[in-house]
Amino acid sequence: IYYFCYFFFTLNRIKLYLHFRIYIENKGIKMGINLPRERYINSDNINIHIVEWGDPKNQPLILLHHVSSQARTWDSFASSMSDNFYVIAIDMRGHGDSDWANEGEYTTEHYAYDVEQIANNMGLKNIIVLGGSLGGRVGLVFAAKNPSLVHSVIMEDVGAVRPATIAQGFADRIASGDPEFANLDECANSLKGNNTLAPYSVFQHQAKYLTKLNEQGKYIYKRDPNIQKDFVPLDLWEYVKILQAPLLLLIGDQSSIVGEDQQNIFKELLPNIVIKVVKNAGHIIVHDNFDAFTSEVVEFIKSI
Repeated sequence: IYYFCYFFFTLNRIKLYLHFRIYIENKGIKMGINLPRERYINSDNINIHIVEWGDPKNQPLILLHHVSSQARTWDSFASSMSDNFYVIAIDMRGHGDSDWANEGEYTTEHYAYDVEQIANNMGLKNIIVLGGSLGGRVGLVFAAKNPSLVHSVIMEDVGAVRPATIAQGFADRIASGDPEFANLDECANSLKGNNTLAPYSVFQHQAKYLTKLNEQGKYIYKRDPNIQKDFVPLDLWEYVKILQAPLLLLIGDQSSIVGEDQQNIFKELLPNIVIKVVKNAGHIIVHDNFDAFTSEVVEFIKSI
């Protein structure tokens, strides 16, 4: 009798679980699938850390961060898109939890090569690639060199040209040594600086994933200082000329990174380019005006 009752009880529990699973899946709820999942993918002996959200059966959306940032900068946006897309945020080489590369292997083309390796390793096609600043340029190069893999490209507040002034300014900051922070709030305040547009929670989140503890118990940035040696003036118009995928260029209305001169060249080379200026946003639009950023991205994807 005991074994019969135990078997009957277990069977009913299984039936209840299966009915519950069918119910929530019919309601469009995926069990844990919209939570971030982390793993590594090898790119020529460099382990690239990626974070995934959503159903792998959905259209892939690759997210590429700014220089000196990391994949989790996209968390809120990735989560908001994960019901309809298979979202993959990448820690580019030398950033976040990815391996560091050899000196001289942090060019835009090197980063784009890693994206290509990830796409091929995961069997991704019809990819939407979205990148902020450096990530936008990486997405452009990846898409131009892999037209058969790419559905569309979205560049966040970045052009095809990196002026010498911007390259040198970044190099000087890195060369002066990474800052050390006593706690994460100190780091968050440093990241915030004079920004009055993004909520403070954005910088707290960044500080959490952007840093690691050193041997002295101080928080330091998770990045290879050698990335600055390849952060040099560049011109990517050759890639714009051969780009086949539709392109959305988002510009923050309080940013001067992409001037009218670059916008006009984009329009000349890509007559069908979509350029949108987002109000109340600086260089990192997704942080400064999340709702407008998300709305522009979704509208663009739907229009293709």
